[in-house]
Amino acid sequence: MAPMGDNVVVSNMELEMLLSMKGGKGEASYANNSQAQAIHAKSMLHLLKETLDGVQIDTNDIPFVVVDLGCSCGSNTINVVDVIIKHIIKRYEALGLDPPEFSAFFSDLPSNDFNTLFQLLPPVANYGVSMEECLAANNHRSYFAAGVPGSFYRRLFPGKSINIFHSAFSLHWLSQVISFLFLL
Repeated sequence: MAPMGDNVVVSNMELEMLLSMKGGKGEASYANNSQAQAIHAKSMLHLLKETLDGVQIDTNDIPFVVVDLGCSCGSNTINVVDVIIKHIIKRYEALGLDPPEFSAFFSDLPSNDFNTLFQLLPPVANYGVSMEECLAANNHRSYFAAGVPGSFYRRLFPGKSINIFHSAFSLHWLSQVISFLFLL
């Protein structure tokens, strides 16, 4: 049980349902009402790119994995993941290296509308072509995508399997400091 407010106790499941965004594509949905978040995210891209410049670039052939924690169901998360992957690709190219394959995991509470989120994803560049051709295609997705339902208060991924975690507009939901935020 997790405490909430003065003398009010709710279960973790009830709390997760209470804090979930309105899914779907309707008038009141997050997908149609997240313009302020998009403006803020765009204004912070220079800081994101500065941070990405410090990410270690590996020369092995394992996929590069990006996770968005608290993705919700709008296009903001897709836009940020695209920026992250394109910036990392440029870093590989600047080093004269071929970029690896990329995977993006979109994570949120199980009540998140992952169907709406995945309908917003651009199509993968022609199946059956090389990843290099996929990365070069405009208006196409150059990464594999998957949804990971769950709370970031719990472990969501195997150890040492993620290159970059991203989360925006989530710290105000925290009732306590989570140690992994400082271990990355």
